[in-house]
Amino acid sequence: MFLFNLKLKRHCVASLLAALVVMPTISSAQERTPIEKFVNGFPLELAKRAHAADLPKLLSGGDEAVYFASRASEFFPTAILPVRQPVMELKKNLIPEIGDIRAKTEPFGELSLAKFLATPESYSQGIIIIHKGKIVYEQYPRMRQEDHHIWMSNAKVTASLVIDLLIKDGKIDENRTFGYYVPEFRGTPTGKVRVKDVLDMTTGLNSDENPETRSNPDSIATRTFLAEFGMPHKGRTERLIDVLKDAKFVYKPGEKFQYASATTQLLVFLAEAVENKLWSDIFDERVWSKIGAQAPIQLHTTPDGVVAAHGLISSNLRDMARFGMLYTPSWKLVAAEQIVTPQMIARIRDGVRSKEFFLGGFNGPAFVKIFNDDTMISNSRQWDIVWPDGDFWKGGMMSQGLYISPDRDLVIAYFSLNAPDRSIDRFLRPIAKSKLFNK
Repeated sequence: MFLFNLKLKRHCVASLLAALVVMPTISSAQERTPIEKFVNGFPLELAKRAHAADLPKLLSGGDEAVYFASRASEFFPTAILPVRQPVMELKKNLIPEIGDIRAKTEPFGELSLAKFLATPESYSQGIIIIHKGKIVYEQYPRMRQEDHHIWMSNAKVTASLVIDLLIKDGKIDENRTFGYYVPEFRGTPTGKVRVKDVLDMTTGLNSDENPETRSNPDSIATRTFLAEFGMPHKGRTERLIDVLKDAKFVYKPGEKFQYASATTQLLVFLAEAVENKLWSDIFDERVWSKIGAQAPIQLHTTPDGVVAAHGLISSNLRDMARFGMLYTPSWKLVAAEQIVTPQMIARIRDGVRSKEFFLGGFNGPAFVKIFNDDTMISNSRQWDIVWPDGDFWKGGMMSQGLYISPDRDLVIAYFSLNAPDRSIDRFLRPIAKSKLFNK
């Protein structure tokens, strides 16, 4: 098992939380080596710097972050899930015109996707677009096709998928409370929250991530990450489950969207309690073992073996896209059996809450700014955005993303190392709504 070799001091905590959420963060001015120089490996001196770095340094989009994103298994205990099906190769039907689609970016103004990807300061590493089960666009400007890369918060939807599978089997009723299924939380505020409200990130608890909680070294959000990384809080290393049990109500559950990685981790404990198995085994049995993946997937864990499904999963880009294809009619081209059912997709779309709910917290308005678009409805079941046409998206810190259009049979997946800017997200809706992908 690999140990997370960081020296995190208390004065770094506010920076830690600012870096860990999916929202764009302000990176300190620093000279960055062009990512292209690291495609074929890293110099020893940088590897040593990365392993000695504090967490904010690893998540700020600099050279150390490039190393961390592609070598996360060197920093965490990691469960490796092997490929258990024959590789289901993805055929190609390339549409070069996709590269001509334009969007208004923050740093460069309006330009084409191809130009954006070619710009070194975009820090984009790879993008793949799959339509009707075939690769129609694929570029790797700053990584190799076979490289593993951390998903960051894209991973959150793996946790909600596992819960939806247990709901399908009748093992979970989303209208029951969390404490009904997880005995450790009975008698706590968390135990009183409905499973549905956990899925939709509206627990009403003080575990959400916003400027106030990020600046508070004693907040649930801060303590969650310290516990996950095995780092002390007030001189004592806490277990993640004990931190989550300390959460208190500050709103009524269901009142507004509260983005929180701690909430995703509740779904991990929920699945483990219901199945009496480690989450890594549940995900393997119910999801990964069915996929004809190209390579093993890496599930990074806390010191006591809890998968940090809110963001610490690594795979190559094609395999992340294969996961996305489970939500499309082309699922049979990547999986031995259907995993995501039409009923599950309907729950994502039909269970979506109001625009007022979405904009009521800190994160909804931030997503509107990221996309330069306010046409979305709300979030749903760990997906950050659902649009009126039924498309949905999950974003990850430092500009990772997974966009699904079930009706268009379209998946867009991408990896990046850009902390202060998420302009790549602005290409998603123009791509999906272009005449190239008419329903």
